[in-house]
Amino acid sequence: MTPGRGETGRRRPTAQEWGNLVLGLLLLPVLLWFGLLFAAAGVALHCLVIVLPRLLRCHLRALRGAFGAGAPAPTSSGPAREPYLHRAGRQALRAVWRGLREAYAEEFRAVLRFGPGLLPPEGRSWGRTERLASRCLGGLLCLLRGFSAGTAVLVSALLALPALAGQLLVRTVLLAAFRLWWTACRAVDRLGRRRTGAAAVCPHPACGRAIELPDRLCPGCGTRHPGIAPDRHGGLRRTCRCGVRLPAGTLFGAWRLEARCPHCSRPVPPGGSPARVVLVAGARRSGRSTVVRGGFAHLAGVVGPLGGRVGSALPGTAAAELSGLRGGRRTLVLLDPPGPVFEEQGGLDALDGLRRAHGLVLVLDALTLPSVRRALAGAGPTPPSAPGSVPAAERVLRAVGALPRRRRPRRIAVVLTRAAALGGTPAGPGPGDDGDRAVRRWLEEAGAGNLVRLLDRAGGRARFRADGPGAAAGPALGELLLWTAGVPAAPRRLPAPRRLRPDGGPRVRRSGRAGRARRALLLSHLAGLAVVPVALALLFTGSLPPTAAFGLPAAVDRWLRPLPDFAHEVDLAAYRADGSWPAFSASYSAAGSSPDGPRDGQGGHWSTYGSPNAAMPGAASTEEMANWLQREEWLQIDFGNPVPVSRIELDMEPGGLAMATVRALTAEGTWVDGGKEQVSSDNILTGRNRRFAIGRTTSAIRIVPLVLPGQEGARVTRLRIWSPSTTLVRPRLAGTDLRLTNTAHRDVSIEVLPPALPPGWRAEPGAAPPRRLAAGATATVGRHLTADPGARPGPIAYAVRVTEDGRTATAICFALLRPTPAGPRAEPLTCDPA
Repeated sequence: MTPGRGETGRRRPTAQEWGNLVLGLLLLPVLLWFGLLFAAAGVALHCLVIVLPRLLRCHLRALRGAFGAGAPAPTSSGPAREPYLHRAGRQALRAVWRGLREAYAEEFRAVLRFGPGLLPPEGRSWGRTERLASRCLGGLLCLLRGFSAGTAVLVSALLALPALAGQLLVRTVLLAAFRLWWTACRAVDRLGRRRTGAAAVCPHPACGRAIELPDRLCPGCGTRHPGIAPDRHGGLRRTCRCGVRLPAGTLFGAWRLEARCPHCSRPVPPGGSPARVVLVAGARRSGRSTVVRGGFAHLAGVVGPLGGRVGSALPGTAAAELSGLRGGRRTLVLLDPPGPVFEEQGGLDALDGLRRAHGLVLVLDALTLPSVRRALAGAGPTPPSAPGSVPAAERVLRAVGALPRRRRPRRIAVVLTRAAALGGTPAGPGPGDDGDRAVRRWLEEAGAGNLVRLLDRAGGRARFRADGPGAAAGPALGELLLWTAGVPAAPRRLPAPRRLRPDGGPRVRRSGRAGRARRALLLSHLAGLAVVPVALALLFTGSLPPTAAFGLPAAVDRWLRPLPDFAHEVDLAAYRADGSWPAFSASYSAAGSSPDGPRDGQGGHWSTYGSPNAAMPGAASTEEMANWLQREEWLQIDFGNPVPVSRIELDMEPGGLAMATVRALTAEGTWVDGGKEQVSSDNILTGRNRRFAIGRTTSAIRIVPLVLPGQEGARVTRLRIWSPSTTLVRPRLAGTDLRLTNTAHRDVSIEVLPPALPPGWRAEPGAAPPRRLAAGATATVGRHLTADPGARPGPIAYAVRVTEDGRTATAICFALLRPTPAGPRAEPLTCDPA
C-alpha cells in the first residue's frame, strides 16, 4: 500500500491541509462580515454619490422642461387664452410627474440589466462554471444595485412627494381663489349691466332679437369673442389668442370694443351708455317709418336748445346717442319690426323687443277708424289707408297685458297719422284745451273705445298725438319719443371729459406669457422640495412645539432621546470645600493618612500600614481567623440619609496583592455584602480602577481591605462613589426651594418626593408640586424647613421621580442644611445653584 493513501487508494489529507481547512472555516465568518460591511458601504456610496444625484438632476430637468423658458405656451380651444392655472398648469404638473416616473423606471431597468450575468470578453466563450459564476456575480450586483436604486428612489420620492403635493395644493387654492374672484367680478358686472340697462335688443329691423351679451371684436386681430363677461378666462381682464389683453366685462371697459349681434352678426351699439329701447308698433302702411324719421328729425330740435347733442350710435339703424341731458349719456334705440309681425299673435309672441322695450309707440292710421270711414264714404273718394290698423294696435296691447308687470313698457304713446287729411271735415278731431284728452275723446267717439280701454288695462302712462294742422296741439314728436323712452328733457352740466387716445379706439395692450402663475407653481414646488429637510431639521433640533403636528415632535424626541439616554451619575465622595458631607471614618489610619484622603480631588490617601490587623494571618487556626475577621480594618462613608449607589471605584496599593470587599448598611442596621467586583486583568494586576457594582440604596458604605499574608497593609489612594440620576429633569437649589427644569423637548410626568432630612429637622409642604412638566418649562417646589433647638448641620436629599413609557428614573441632588439666626440655609453639595 502506498504511503499517504488509504485502503481505497485515495490520498489522505495532510495535517497542513487540515490546518488550512480549519483556518478557512474560522476565517469564513470574518470574511463574510467584512464582505457585508464593504457591500453596505458600497451600496451607500453608490446611492449617495451616483444614483441620488442623478435622480435629482432628472427632477430638476423635469422642472425646467415644465416651467422653464422652453415650456409649452398655454393653449385654448376658444378665442380667449385660458389662464395658466387651468390647462397649462395641469399639464406642467403631469409633465413633472411623468419625468420623475420615467427616471425611476430607468433606474430599475438599469438594475435588471445585471440579471443575465456578466458578458465574456470579445472572442471568448465561457464554460459552464464560468457562466454559473457570472450569473451569481450578476445576481449579487443586481441585488446590491437594487438596494442602492431602491434607497435612492425612496429618498427622492420622499423629497418629491411633498413638493408635488404642495404644488397641487397651491394650484387648487389659487384656482379656488381665482374662481371666487371672477365670480365676484361677474356679480358686480351683472349688477352694473342691470343698473345701466345695456343694449338688450338688436336695432336692425330684420333681427330685433334680445341680446344678453353682444360679441366683441379684438382690436388686435379682429377675433370675435362671444359674450365677454368675467369667467374662468379672467375677472377684470382676459387675453386674446393674439396676446392682446381685453376687458373681461362691460362694466370694466368692454363697451369700448366693437360689438356684434350674436344672432345676425351685424354691428350693434357698444353698450357704453344705458340704452333705452322704444318699440314702434303698427300695421303695414300705417306710417311707422314716417314716425321714426320724423322723431329723429325732432330730436335735434328738442335736445339742442337744452345743450345736448344727438349723434348716430350706429349708421344704418334707428339708434341715436344722446348726451348733455340729465341722467348722463344714453343710447336711444327705436325698434321698427316689419309690419307682418303685428298682424298675427304668433309674430307678437316671438317678438323679443316687446319684452325688452322701455316704451311703446302705437301708430294708428286715422282713416281706418270705423266712424271716419262711414263719414267719408258719402263725401267722395276715400283716401288710401292701412287696413287693420286698429286690430293690430289692440293685438299689441293684449300682448302687453299678458306680460308680467315688470316686463311691460312703462310708457305708451299713441300717434295718429293722416289726421291732416281730416282737417275741416266733421270726422276730424276738433280743437280742445288738452291735446291728450282731445285725442283720447276723439278716439272713443270714432269707434276705438276698446283700444282706449285696453290701453288703460296695460297699466302704463299714456300720451296721445295727432299730426296735421287741424289736429289737437299735442307735444312735439321728438319730445314724445324722449318721454316714451324715459329720458328727461332737462339740461345737465357735464364733467370734464377724459383724455382719450388720439385715434379714439381702445388701448391695445399685449400680454406676455403667464409668468406669475408659472412662478407661483415653480416656487411652491421648490419650497416643497425643502419641506422634508426643513421638517427633519426642526424635528431633530427640537425647534417645534411638542404638541405640533399631533404630537409628532414629542414622539420623535422620545424616540431619539429615550429616558435611559438621560442617565447621569454623581460622585458622592467628590471633595468639597466644607468637607462635612459625606462623613468619613476608619477603624485605623496610619500616620500621614486620613479617612477622607482618598476623596477625588483631595489628593491624599488612607492606609492601614502599622495596624496589627491589617494582614491576614498565614498559618492560623479557625479560631484565630475568626478573631481576625472581627478585628478587620475598614473605611466607612456615612451619607446621613439613604441614597442610591450604583457603583464604587477605587485605587489600591500594592497592586495585585491587596483585595477589598464592600459592605452596605441596611435599613435594619446590619452590614451586608454590598456588591460584586467587576474583575479585569488590568485592575487585578495594577490595583487601579477597581469597580464594585452596588445597585442598592444605603445610608453608609464600608470598604474592608484584605491584605495577603506577608504584607504590612494596604493603601487606598482614590475613591469614587457614584449615585445614579437623570438629567431629563434638572434640579437646582434656590435657597431652600427646589427649582426643576425640563431639559427635553417633550412633556414629562414627574413626582416630587419628600426630602430626606437629617435628625432634628422638619419640612412642612407648601403648594402642591406639579404632576407634569412641559417641554423647557421650569417649576419651583417650596418647603418650609424648621430646625429643633440644638439641631446640627446635616445633608438633605431632594428627589424627583420621572416616569415615561413604563420606565422610571430619579433625579437626585444633595445639599447641606445649616441653622442660622436668619433661618435655615442650604448649601449645594451635588445640586446646581439656581
